[in-house]
Amino acid sequence: MPSGKRAKQQRRVAAPPPTKGGAGLGARRASPMVLAIAAAVIVIIVLAVVLAVVLSGGNSSSGSTTTDTGTNTFNADPNGDLQPIGIPAGVAAIGNSSSASAEPYSADVAKMFKGIPQHGFVLGQPSAPVTLIEYIDLQCPVCQSFELNELGILVDKYVKTGKIKIEMKPWNIIDANHPGTDDSYRGQELTIAAAKQNLAFTFAEVLYNNQGLEGSSWLTNATAANIAASVDGLKLAQLASDANSAATTQMIKTFDNEGDQASQLASAAGQQPGTPTILLQKGSETPKFFGVGYPSLSALESAINKLLP
Repeated sequence: MPSGKRAKQQRRVAAPPPTKGGAGLGARRASPMVLAIAAAVIVIIVLAVVLAVVLSGGNSSSGSTTTDTGTNTFNADPNGDLQPIGIPAGVAAIGNSSSASAEPYSADVAKMFKGIPQHGFVLGQPSAPVTLIEYIDLQCPVCQSFELNELGILVDKYVKTGKIKIEMKPWNIIDANHPGTDDSYRGQELTIAAAKQNLAFTFAEVLYNNQGLEGSSWLTNATAANIAASVDGLKLAQLASDANSAATTQMIKTFDNEGDQASQLASAAGQQPGTPTILLQKGSETPKFFGVGYPSLSALESAINKLLP
């Protein structure tokens, strides 16, 4: 169940292999002759690169991409050749979580959010005194663990009771780790498009319940369409149109820039930037950084309770 009863394995980052031949006794050293030859080769390569740039006039190729600047660097179009979001033939025009072809757990997700207002990227009553802001990557396994294990508890305990609202910030940080893939970017496109129909949280939760392996190019048009067709009331043709729009591209740049700012908050707090990044905001006050990664639910609840009237 997405309320937290199904455990999900957290993402693990492998440590780099130990360096062979360290600086201590016994370390291998190159001979002076080898070093001289290597230096000459490097000079030749550098000259060749400089000459190539001069001859080309310094212009980049037509397939180059624009990168955001900030704590992290992300490509607006990671491959320069993104295929548009499309709906394959034979997929339902309007989503239905009760359909026999619906993705696993979609009915549970529909029940989880039933009766809770969604407006754009905000879940819950607009008058809620506290806002939980979550920066998430749609292919991030740690985000998946948070969404499947803890979000449902927070929704039942705080969102449904009007104590907090949740604001989602779809972010792309993982594509850069897997050159040639764009699952995070496509997840952004689709979630932003779902927000146009006020179904961003439902779409994202069904996606997390059926998330593929990181870096495997799993979020194809067929997968995206099947997930969308499992969200009650979601209009798939409109979803595709909005996902491919210039407005969505601009929104992605906005979220990525905001993500850079969140990264700076994490760094200032001595934490490694990443997803999920969680901020808490009391009323209209400036949001305060809570943490990065899979949070301690008790610590998160304690922080929320301190902000409640």
